[in-house]
Amino acid sequence: MLNTPGPYILIGLVAYFLTYLFYARWVDKKIWETDPNRPTPARLYFDGVEYFPVSKYVLFGYQFKSVAALGPIVGPLTAVLFFGWVPALLWVILGNMFIGWVQDYSAMMMSLRNEGRSMGPITYKLLGDRARKILLVYLVFYLIIITAVFEWVIIDVLNRVPGTFTAVLFVLLGGVVFGALVFRMRMDVLIATVVALGIVLAGYFLVALVPAVRAPGTNFLDPQDFFKAHNFNPSLTYPGTNTVLFWLLVLSVLYYIAAVTPMPRFLLPTVYVGYLPSIIALVLVLIAAIFSPLTGLTIQQTPMKALYVDPLQNPQGGPIWPILFVTIACGAISGWHSIVSSGLTPKQLEYETDALPVGGGAMMTEGAVALSSVAAIMVLSQPPTGAAAYVQGATLLTTKLLQVPDVYMNILYGIFVTVMGLITSMLFVRVFRLIMAELFEDSPLGNKFVSPILILIIAGFLAFVGSWTNLWIFFGGTNQLLAGLALLLVAIFLASVKKPTAYVFIPGIFMAITTLAALAWETYVYGLYAAMNKPIGVQAAAAALYGNWIVSVSNYISAAFGVLLLILGAIMTYYLITGWTRYKRGEAKSI
Repeated sequence: MLNTPGPYILIGLVAYFLTYLFYARWVDKKIWETDPNRPTPARLYFDGVEYFPVSKYVLFGYQFKSVAALGPIVGPLTAVLFFGWVPALLWVILGNMFIGWVQDYSAMMMSLRNEGRSMGPITYKLLGDRARKILLVYLVFYLIIITAVFEWVIIDVLNRVPGTFTAVLFVLLGGVVFGALVFRMRMDVLIATVVALGIVLAGYFLVALVPAVRAPGTNFLDPQDFFKAHNFNPSLTYPGTNTVLFWLLVLSVLYYIAAVTPMPRFLLPTVYVGYLPSIIALVLVLIAAIFSPLTGLTIQQTPMKALYVDPLQNPQGGPIWPILFVTIACGAISGWHSIVSSGLTPKQLEYETDALPVGGGAMMTEGAVALSSVAAIMVLSQPPTGAAAYVQGATLLTTKLLQVPDVYMNILYGIFVTVMGLITSMLFVRVFRLIMAELFEDSPLGNKFVSPILILIIAGFLAFVGSWTNLWIFFGGTNQLLAGLALLLVAIFLASVKKPTAYVFIPGIFMAITTLAALAWETYVYGLYAAMNKPIGVQAAAAALYGNWIVSVSNYISAAFGVLLLILGAIMTYYLITGWTRYKRGEAKSI
């Protein structure tokens, strides 16, 4: 029994449940003292565009799909292959218990108590304009990196699981219909959810039952002789190909629409509807993992592997500290969540008491996604690279339990992975647009129709040439550093209102130190490969097609990003720690 995933996944789920039941509720009542009668920004500033109250059940789905993306899927897969399943599992469980939900919930409460404002204005209020601008510039580069990473992983799944894109189109259609029914026709949320779920299931069964719909296939725009000429495996995704360019253009159109249209028309309902198949897929794989002792699937991965991975052998590697803690970029803790939890979701919270189930509950559910990822990779002896490993492992677990043909689960988990990445990355581009508007108020760069184009071009280039290979770890470093900064900002706010701060300040310091070390390491690796004029991983394909110069340019850009982010992160950490000290001593006041 102990050689199956079941007991370990069950331990993680029970740990999350007990954390929510005792620790989270204690923080909610004793530190924040939430009150259902205190008006929230959604009710105080109702405008039907940004501020509008939403049922906590719908908002939980929105929050979960907004924060749960590819991080809790790809991160644990990579960490298990590098360091073994034991350290990966421990970080997923303990990180979420003591740091992950703490950040999501606390950032949400901080925003609620500041009129639904985002971290930029709150930073200005607590630390002044210089700190605000540094944070906003950091976020600009962070969002470029995270968008490039997600674009590549989405494209890889669309390539390897034909028919996924067709099914995802039905999810998007379900979102548009749900939004029209709820926000325009004022239909009951439950009835609208059933209608949307029907549309999603129609797309799923269409793809699963009609083989002709399972298209386009792998590298469909690149002829076979092209792959033979370059000695490429046509079943894999390669940077620089026509197919990758096509998918980048498709994604860019979807991202742009999500960035410029009003929230109730497209983005909010689509995020919520995307949650429906995602939660079904998640529950199925967790049940299958728990019952693995009955289905006979055993652990195929090593419990503990190397404590150090030579970057010249594998550029995604490095020392277990800090690399493990940024490889698993979500599921344990994620800085992206602080952006969603401050300035987005708080504008729709109907009651203060909804913050814990929406903020804390959604984060622990994302922890369950990370647990499912660990389980999926555990049962594979020779997993494929990237998110395709999750599809394969989850399919194996669930088909063994349900005794159904592979195609049903393969399509379901192809949808799951794609939707997890696609819908959240739509939010990346929208948030980028909002930050650019705040930074460049009187400039074309701040225009809502212009700024999304900027991120789509830069991120698209990085994805096209294959820089995602190390950008994943880079994304983890920048993402987790943002989490540390958010925790420290919450600590300053709590100090300013004379509340206890240890529960956020201690994890904030740990994350800041760990992630600054990770950023320094990744900057070194990018600089090393750029100086050697050597492609990183799959960049070799783009180098073969266009020459080494294109990947060297990409690596120098990435190294420059690293230097800039490291400097900005160190400065912000200094501002936050000294600001917390001043507020604790009573030497500072909010602006």
